[in-house]
Amino acid sequence: MLYFYYFLYIGWHWNFNLAWFVIRHEMAGERQYGIHTTGTYNLKDALSKDDRRHATWYEPVNYYSAGWLFGQLQPADISVHFLDVGCGKGRVLAIAAAHGFTKITGIDFSPRLCAAAMRLVDELQARHPALSAEVICMNVRDYAVPDTVGVIFLFNPFTDDMMAIFIAQVMASLHRRPRRLKVLYANPQCKEPWLDAGFTETAAFTKLEHLKGSVLVFEP
Repeated sequence: MLYFYYFLYIGWHWNFNLAWFVIRHEMAGERQYGIHTTGTYNLKDALSKDDRRHATWYEPVNYYSAGWLFGQLQPADISVHFLDVGCGKGRVLAIAAAHGFTKITGIDFSPRLCAAAMRLVDELQARHPALSAEVICMNVRDYAVPDTVGVIFLFNPFTDDMMAIFIAQVMASLHRRPRRLKVLYANPQCKEPWLDAGFTETAAFTKLEHLKGSVLVFEP
């Protein structure tokens, strides 16, 4: 029934052609990675009244977009620290582990979603003994991006104002330790500030009008 309700959610908010496409990939993706992360979640209970205007309704990135973006990674990218901002229940962390990343971090401000992601991380570490993984429950405005991070995943996690704060934190990290950094950005609603900060778009896609993604790269 979960897939049915999610189908109706997507069909109601967008269209039923998109809903059918996404649900087919949902069922295949959940089977492929052996996880259960389908569904939506209202974030209001995790935020102060002031912060609610910066956040978006939670739903996991669709498997088509995630697969396309991960497909743009090169072998050298896999050796770096992977960061998922707005990790939710941990879907992207599972995909990153399956692609061979050995150091992954997820951050989210919802205690409920973080608890689910932490349970998933425990499962991932059992499957991948070499994996170093953590989930951090905090507001991204208070998060200092580690200087080891080389790939960041975003699925439209917040509005322009909060994105500007996060970009400033990324640039501070790059100033401390100049390095190549790649951003895999699904539904890139706030792409321009990244370009203004010195990132270059190296690849992009649009599928069925509503599914979009961009790869942004910073070269020191």
